[in-house]
Amino acid sequence: MTPMVSVIIPTYNRASLVSAAIDSVLKQTFSDFELIVIDDGSTDDTGERVRPYSDRIRYFYQPNLGASAAQNAGIREATGKWVAILASDDIWHPTKLERQLEAISKLGQGFGACFTNCRYVGNPKMKSTAFEEAGIKPDQAFGPLHNPLRYIWEGVYGLYVQSLLVLRSLVVEVGGFDEDLKYNEDRDLIFRLSFKTQFCYVSAPLVDIDRRDAIPRLTSFAQEGDWQWFLYHEFSLRKMLEFPKLEDRGTRQMIQSELLAVYYNRAAGGIRDFNFRVTFDAVRRIHRVGQSFCKIWRTLFVRAVKKLLRGVQKRN
Repeated sequence: MTPMVSVIIPTYNRASLVSAAIDSVLKQTFSDFELIVIDDGSTDDTGERVRPYSDRIRYFYQPNLGASAAQNAGIREATGKWVAILASDDIWHPTKLERQLEAISKLGQGFGACFTNCRYVGNPKMKSTAFEEAGIKPDQAFGPLHNPLRYIWEGVYGLYVQSLLVLRSLVVEVGGFDEDLKYNEDRDLIFRLSFKTQFCYVSAPLVDIDRRDAIPRLTSFAQEGDWQWFLYHEFSLRKMLEFPKLEDRGTRQMIQSELLAVYYNRAAGGIRDFNFRVTFDAVRRIHRVGQSFCKIWRTLFVRAVKKLLRGVQKRN
């Protein structure tokens, strides 16, 4: 019998964590789901850790291809009407699926995607929920999420794939996760989905997102280097700007502002490290966006002075 929901857990070298993620799915109060675990080339004993669940999950092993490829593999194996993805270091609360499906049912047709609020765990400095940090202020238990693209940019990020419940047909229609992206692949998918369906929310924080340091990821940028991170970040933003259906001027300005911030941060980092090749490359990229060289160098100078003054104030 076809399940209502296909739950996908992509994992990579998280043998010590994946069992807790699986357990949190199996404890859901909504039970009409299948659970698919995609092992993205783990070299630890992840396979052994999931073996006791063999009668309740579908487990697939593949070479290490990254987050997008692992999640797409799960989507290809999925048979449910709805798809939900849980990172293997995160946890769902027991009523997560039930409350999302209830919200979608009561809001009516047209809502093909639903997000819940999330808590951050493992980092005592992160006390706010995802919605609070993003400025999402729901006044009811669930409802429509208007203008969702406001909440997927740096500094205001509040929508996470870990909390998403979405029609599988929509994910397939937009092409799934972009496997050319090793960073921001979740935001890229949410961006494309926003042009296909209405989003809704459940205000309760029903997902715990692990924010501890030194946890292995499906793609580790600490190992690949800052240059790779920069290129993927730039590519994801430029891809959004070139999206044919992006007509909203405000959204376009937000993307352009983040792209400029990425360039300026790279230029400033080059100055800090006395790597002027990096700085000049970033300056050329800023110039191609449309800013004059005079404005660029003036902005970098002002930033450097402000940073110097902040350092002096801290020492005093």
